[in-house]
Amino acid sequence: MTDSESLRRRTVLRAVGTGLAGVAAGSGVAAGAPARDAESDVSEAGVDRRAQVTTTAGDGSDGDGGDEPVADGNTWRQFQADATNSGHSAATGPRSGTVAWTYDTGEPNESLPTPTATATRSSDDYAGVLSSPAVVDGVVYVGSTDGSVYALDAASGEERWSVATGDGVLSSPAVVDGVVYVGSHDQTLYALDAASGDEEWTFDADGNVFSSPTYHDGAVYVGSQAGTTYAVDAASGDELWASSTGQRVDATPAVVDGQVYVGYYRPDNQGGIRALDADNGSEVWTLETNGAVPCSPTVADGVLYVGDYGGAVYALDTASGDGIWALTLSDWVLSSPVVVDGTVYVAGYDETVWAFTAGRGPDAGSTEWSYDVGASVLSSPAVADGVLYVGSSDHRLHAVDIEAQEALFTVETSQQVFSSPAVTDGAVFVGSNDSLVYAITEDGEAPSTTPTPTPTETPTTTGNGPGFGPMAGLAGLGLGVWSRLRGGDDPDGDDR
Repeated sequence: MTDSESLRRRTVLRAVGTGLAGVAAGSGVAAGAPARDAESDVSEAGVDRRAQVTTTAGDGSDGDGGDEPVADGNTWRQFQADATNSGHSAATGPRSGTVAWTYDTGEPNESLPTPTATATRSSDDYAGVLSSPAVVDGVVYVGSTDGSVYALDAASGEERWSVATGDGVLSSPAVVDGVVYVGSHDQTLYALDAASGDEEWTFDADGNVFSSPTYHDGAVYVGSQAGTTYAVDAASGDELWASSTGQRVDATPAVVDGQVYVGYYRPDNQGGIRALDADNGSEVWTLETNGAVPCSPTVADGVLYVGDYGGAVYALDTASGDGIWALTLSDWVLSSPVVVDGTVYVAGYDETVWAFTAGRGPDAGSTEWSYDVGASVLSSPAVADGVLYVGSSDHRLHAVDIEAQEALFTVETSQQVFSSPAVTDGAVFVGSNDSLVYAITEDGEAPSTTPTPTPTETPTTTGNGPGFGPMAGLAGLGLGVWSRLRGGDDPDGDDR
């Protein structure tokens, strides 16, 4: 099968009435992605809350995430680009892909012109890059399971500095105002000087910090695997508030309009979404989902999008937590969504990237098209200038033209790609479980590092202004080796 043949359109089966198995009335179910039984797949509370809003769905909203993109051409400040987990940039990324350089976070710690010199290691000895890069002022910041945080020259891949923590760094850095914020499995949130790597402060959490920190309005929001969501003063490292469910938080918080949205999950593979007041951490609403929610939510135009271990994809009202629509795929949804120009892109363990109609309109949740990756997807997509980039367990980075619905290119690594890509003008940066950080450009030339002036942080609103456009997310992924690396068990007890 060719790349272009792997793109296929699928017919949408529209649901009518509140009795639809596994989804809200009026939502779309993709052909080839069977809906699950209502009793086993959707909690009683979840069905009731979603049904309440079906009569108001179809208000004419087109679901557009906004007119302006959320990140400039040469900056990708934090996990999925911004505080809304948008995964969208004003950059013009590459439309063909050649490796410009790689950096090896395992021995001997050096940048290489091609990935051909990848070291061979046993699964117990390797250093995987599951962390997603941040790119600011010509420097790539990323963590590794070897326990270190790295700052690499974006043009050459040469190491600027590295800082060792007490355990693996699967968290993705956030870089704002010359400070790098990143979590570690040593139960610590670090603030490091972006130029030197010198420690500014550390914050002790009550569990491993797999969650990636989200910077917004002078505060850093992050979760712990002991089940606590924290707000920490970005300047001092002092705790502003802590809110605990006692359930595991791997998700990266989305922070929009004074509220913090975060997923959680329990050992029994159940979980949900919480909305917290950004000022004091008090709970605004909570919704139990069909399954655990280790992935990060995405917010666009007052709608929160998220997937779960039950294979469900949800669109929720951000103010109330009420359901707008929901649908069920054939396997786990561990990647976080992206919303661009009225379409929500969702990648799943069903080996597919799906494009659904976003928003609240009558067609919301219907299938627009899908791309057959050929292997499970745990990486969260990034979108720039009409191209979707995503990693896969087939060891590749995939690039798909979302208008033509055609595969543009793939770049092969030596191991699974769980890291989520960061896109700047002419370049994509991504990690792989082979211990390497990859810089990919159209012709293999050095990535551009011309600084683009940006605000201290991207504004986040639910209107059509800057800072709210399309959205995405990544976060928790948890299967097999990924589950073991992040410090948890496969929720179903299998090692798929």
